[in-house]
Amino acid sequence: MKNKFLKAAVAAVILSATSTSANAGVIDPSSVLLNDAGATMLENWYGQGDLDWNSIWYGTTGASAESWHSTVNGIANTFSIFNITYNGATYLIGGFNSGVWSDYGYYVDGLSNNFIFNLTSNFYHTTANGYWSNHQYTIYSVRDYLPTFGGGHDLFGGSGYIGNGYSHFVGSYNGSWDVSKGNIVDQSKQLVSFRVNALETFTVSAAAPVAPVAPVSAPSTMAIFALGLVGLIARRFAKKS
Repeated sequence: MKNKFLKAAVAAVILSATSTSANAGVIDPSSVLLNDAGATMLENWYGQGDLDWNSIWYGTTGASAESWHSTVNGIANTFSIFNITYNGATYLIGGFNSGVWSDYGYYVDGLSNNFIFNLTSNFYHTTANGYWSNHQYTIYSVRDYLPTFGGGHDLFGGSGYIGNGYSHFVGSYNGSWDVSKGNIVDQSKQLVSFRVNALETFTVSAAAPVAPVAPVSAPSTMAIFALGLVGLIARRFAKKS
């Protein structure tokens, strides 16, 4: 009886001193435009938990739309991030496409999970905010275009080569009737043109579970209490024997 009690107490101490398992997303070390803060914002907006981020394409000014399409076409659930300059300031903006990109040259409707975002200013617009109903014109995909979202366009990544783009305030993601929303760059009620410095596209997957590990820091209050309790019990049994 004595040994069973002592073993149970020791087990409680071990459990109290062991951390619980968790998930932790990992960003591809080759990534240029995404950091931990940006990944956290995107994960919160996407709502699928912690993610692992794989950079599948990166290009700077002059890189071709054809090169981008040759890598990303046919791949679903991609995040594209632009580094842009507007009015002398640098922004990270972009969009999530739950559908697939292609060369065929048409609008794709019905992608209700899509959204466009501004990581620098920490806001995003979903298709539910759009001027057009039924999630119309959520992306425009054509061989000569870099990532382009919405009718209007809400976010135009440029044509031919990385260089120039724009964001409109009327489209599939931010309707003009909604006074709280404007273009994805500065939320103003105007079309803004900007210089595109770089583009990076990511695929994502659920973060792998992290195995429980024993903490290396000082023991918790509960662990200290449990250890003291074991010591008192051991002394009591020693006196009786």
